[in-house]
Amino acid sequence: MEFSPEPSNSQLRKAIYSLALPIVWSNLLQRGVGIIDAMLVGHLGAAELAAVGMAQLVIFLANALIMGIGIGTMIPVARSTGAGHPEDVKEAANTGVIMGFIASILLSIISYILSYQSAIIMGASPEVAILAEDYLHIIFIFLFARGLIYIISSIFQGAGDSKTPLQVIIWVNIVHVIVAYPLIYGFNYEPLLIHIPAIGVRGAAWANGLSELGGVIVLYALGVKKGLLRFFTYKINLTYFKSISKLGYPVFLERVLITTSQMVYARIVIGFSVAAYAAHQIGFNIEALAFLPGLGFAQAATAMVGQNLGARRPERAKRVGYQSNYIALGVMILFGVSYLVIPKFWVGLFTTDNEVAAYGILFCYIAAFIQAPLASSMVFAGALRGAGQTQFVMYTTIIGAWGIRLPFAYIFGIWANWGIIWVWIAMLADWVARSAILFGRYKWGRQFE
Repeated sequence: MEFSPEPSNSQLRKAIYSLALPIVWSNLLQRGVGIIDAMLVGHLGAAELAAVGMAQLVIFLANALIMGIGIGTMIPVARSTGAGHPEDVKEAANTGVIMGFIASILLSIISYILSYQSAIIMGASPEVAILAEDYLHIIFIFLFARGLIYIISSIFQGAGDSKTPLQVIIWVNIVHVIVAYPLIYGFNYEPLLIHIPAIGVRGAAWANGLSELGGVIVLYALGVKKGLLRFFTYKINLTYFKSISKLGYPVFLERVLITTSQMVYARIVIGFSVAAYAAHQIGFNIEALAFLPGLGFAQAATAMVGQNLGARRPERAKRVGYQSNYIALGVMILFGVSYLVIPKFWVGLFTTDNEVAAYGILFCYIAAFIQAPLASSMVFAGALRGAGQTQFVMYTTIIGAWGIRLPFAYIFGIWANWGIIWVWIAMLADWVARSAILFGRYKWGRQFE
């Protein structure tokens, strides 16, 4: 969207909405795969729900490198788009895709081997660990598809097109739902002699992998058609390889730090009971409905800050962060209010177990107060990444997750024996600290000079 000479705040917000809303829906639908799996598997029992929840943490860890490559690719694509250099866009995009494919294959092999051990490390019982392993083995066969969907979507978003990835993700989710239910619970239709046996958590994984495989084929073809990618090129541009690596490795380390801290955090939670951990996973799935819109505005901020800096408009780039933050705050605070007012409704979507539901309602009350600092943290982190400040965001994660959340949870939840509520309050302390640090850097830092 072009502005002359300088956009008003309402015009800027309109541009942010235009890019961010399709990203928000894409995020919701991509995360929706995990949420749907949790809903379907949750009715099999607490052990199955805990297994899928733990498996998703392992997947997040495996995806850390992919996310680093995706953000590392989005930034030069956005800057080249802003500068009006389409050939540079293709060079950066193709380099990112090749890096992502190689990384995905290596991660698949390593993660496949370590699936069971990962669940045990997080404190799972042998029963839960076996279920998690069954789910993960199938997911990791198709990890390259999930990884490339993320990277190619990042390329489209960096180029200012967030609608195309959304359209593909919609179909991925439709296929996933159609395939998942009969594979999890089984399906019989005697007139046509159709008999599909129930395979539980493995059915959810097969539905996930097959739908994402189809999605990445379509998304890659569209990237070639729209001139963002070259068809089956194996050439890596060394300049962009270095740039993507430099920008991406702090994001990779940040995701590793976040996910490993979540694993340690999960181990603290599961120490209370399997029901508490099942509720913990339900809570994260509920919170994702607010978190993912905020993340969408953060990703839009990354792309738009990069585009404006590429076009040498630093003041406009800085305004993007502030306006994105106002929007994200409004959306996520509304979700927070609903967690306070109708927590039983949210929890009831995932479980009928009374003990799990009681813990889940308690989680919702705490999550309600997390939404505002979480929104600001994500948006300012995204805007700072667009300005190339990926290392600073990583350092903030270390302070919040490892310096505040885990010590707080252990001291008050376990050592002082004040209960699970204080373990969850540790999340609030973490996000308040991160939001303050990131806002201070964004307001007074020199990244836009």
